[in-house]
Amino acid sequence: MSGFNSEELENPTEILEEYRKTGDLELRNLLVMHYSYIARAVASQMRGITSTYAQMEDIVNQGILTLIDCIERFEPGKGVKFEAYAFMRIKNANIDFVRKQDWLPRRVRKAARDITEAHDALSNQLLREPTSKELAQHMGISEEAVNKHYSEISNSVLLSFEMLLQNAAPGTESSADEESLPEMRLMQQELREQLMEAIDSLTERERLVISLYYKERLKFYEIAQVMGVSESRISQTHSRAILKMRRRLEQYMKG
Repeated sequence: MSGFNSEELENPTEILEEYRKTGDLELRNLLVMHYSYIARAVASQMRGITSTYAQMEDIVNQGILTLIDCIERFEPGKGVKFEAYAFMRIKNANIDFVRKQDWLPRRVRKAARDITEAHDALSNQLLREPTSKELAQHMGISEEAVNKHYSEISNSVLLSFEMLLQNAAPGTESSADEESLPEMRLMQQELREQLMEAIDSLTERERLVISLYYKERLKFYEIAQVMGVSESRISQTHSRAILKMRRRLEQYMKG
């Protein structure tokens, strides 16, 4: 094995260069073991986005497969650190993997898109939040159908927003591996900024519902009592807010 052993991974760059010369699979295995913390760190940091669609173990395994491909393809002469290269490749591969696992029924996904488009159009036209009755008239369906769509959207857990809040919150516990990877700290900072922008894009009523539900831990019926409206209206406001934030955060993840 060209004289290398696991104790000599203090200089993994040297082993990586040796592997490129020899193609020794034992060297590659050493590198995979050494850099596997990147796959675990990315999976841990993205768990708020991926947990709805796949188990953590599946995400880590996907990351390891991408890591192996990174080791095969990495070109040291281009001036990019292997850690940064692997981080971005694994992050993008995880996003692609999650998209393929998306179990959300097509009917519910279409309903979410239709309601969002109708809401945006009416909001611009009326210069205020449309009611369920107005949405129903605009969409040519019954008010009961609109309420059913909102219920299905909410129950489908389109986005694990609570986990995202935990991941992006200052002081979130991180492993030593995560803390040692600058790219992970940058990703957390970017995610926090995107979440703040997503929340700022909501209406005052939507922000209040999100705050009472996720920060104050009130139930929908309790929020309804506080705000003096029906519980179904709170559920609709919550679903609409989640749809807006999901759309903004998806744009960030795809970008």
